[in-house]
Amino acid sequence: MRFFAIALLALIAITSVSAQSQADLDKLKNYFNCMSKINPPCQDTDQPCLDEKNKIRDCQVKCQTTSSSESDSLACQKKCTSTNKDVQTWYDATMACTSTSIATFIFSAFIAAFILLF
Repeated sequence: MRFFAIALLALIAITSVSAQSQADLDKLKNYFNCMSKINPPCQDTDQPCLDEKNKIRDCQVKCQTTSSSESDSLACQKKCTSTNKDVQTWYDATMACTSTSIATFIFSAFIAAFILLF
């Protein structure tokens, strides 16, 4: 739920920028459509699963903060793994949604928001 709240805030922020082209907005819409089809990997009460999900998020944050470019960051993030099959499947699906350049930007914004909120 937090992710979708952050995603919605990112969508509002980006659509409010008048310089955005329709093509970029279409890419953004496709990204959110892709992300909305991915089911969360963990129940709120499944602490081992949540711990694995947090481990992947920590890896993403490390990639974002230590990489010198977006392409390096994305390459680093693709190496983040989990021992939990459900978390890894979820993560692979989210990474597939970030394959376009605008999605990479949104993903970076999500990580930045995640750092600020948590």
